[in-house]
Amino acid sequence: MNQLAENYPQASLLIILTSTYGDGGAPSSADIFKEKLSHLHPTKGLSFAVLGFGDKQFSKFCQFAVEVDEALACREINRLADCGFIDRQSTEQFSLWGKHIADLTGLPLNLNYSARPVARFELQLINRADFGFGVQAPTSILRFGPVAAKKSWLGLFSKQTSLLPDFEAGDLIGVFPPGDKTHRYYSLASSSEDGTLEICVRKQPGGLCSGFLHNLKAGDRIRGFIQAKPDFRPAKGGIPIILIGAGAGIGPLAGFIRKNNARCPMHLYWGGRDPQSDFLYQPELNRYLKDQRLIGLSTAFSRTQRSAYVQDKISDDAQNVRYMIEKGAQKLVCGGHDMAAGVKQVVNDIVLPLGIDVDQLILKGRYLEDVY
Repeated sequence: MNQLAENYPQASLLIILTSTYGDGGAPSSADIFKEKLSHLHPTKGLSFAVLGFGDKQFSKFCQFAVEVDEALACREINRLADCGFIDRQSTEQFSLWGKHIADLTGLPLNLNYSARPVARFELQLINRADFGFGVQAPTSILRFGPVAAKKSWLGLFSKQTSLLPDFEAGDLIGVFPPGDKTHRYYSLASSSEDGTLEICVRKQPGGLCSGFLHNLKAGDRIRGFIQAKPDFRPAKGGIPIILIGAGAGIGPLAGFIRKNNARCPMHLYWGGRDPQSDFLYQPELNRYLKDQRLIGLSTAFSRTQRSAYVQDKISDDAQNVRYMIEKGAQKLVCGGHDMAAGVKQVVNDIVLPLGIDVDQLILKGRYLEDVY
């Protein structure tokens, strides 16, 4: 989509297929599409159709496709069909959309798509650390390892111990709860080279998968697959990194800090409820501060502090945040939608005196989000 030309003299139909990144943002291959669209010179009679691909588990399902659809309509290009949506690579939905476009245009468009099978695996729980019961927000750090080999009646191992799949902190694991064919995604707090697969999970009221995970005991197994997320990674090159999260959103951020062997300057802003109940990763963060994998830690606890939320802490520290951004800092935000929206507004206010805004930082890859 970033290769949109200013003019297509022979075109009568423009079909756009797009995913959505993070909290309603454009994927990297379309991050300047709307800017280029403003320079498009559509031919007379040009029509368009937009199809979005996404996952309804995420709060802004196919949001970028909706924005593209509206942007094209604002250019007074004829909308051939309402914006279409494909949930979790549905073959049936994709085929039906193609048939609908074919019926409208009279053009042959027979879409037969077979989703690439994902490599599923089993892991077993090694250990867990539980937090948040005192503030009615039960949250657990769960660490999984390969399923141990079993011995046969002859005393021999019946099969080799399974290995961990390849993954990095910030990637996702899709977990299938028992008796349900629908997976739930969780951000990874470790890399495969750490030797364990680690996730941080808050138990949701009535949550089928989070309830299943919270009931696991050592040795119990999960079934899942890895979904790579390479666009949510700290930049290399030694620039300052500002990590921002709340609640279980600390998971991948802790993974980034753990892997900061080069001692790039990393500062973490994180929000919980009560330091006596849900200070996630507290021992690890203290170690990272001591060995300088982390150079700064600012915490906000909504039940005990004046600056109740993580965005308040960032606002209180505006001068330092602005200085780091002026020095080229990259920001990575992980957590719930409301927190992310509040953080974005505060950061936007902080950077405006520098003559930039958050949208510009996003386009430059200096503001990344993992929002749910």
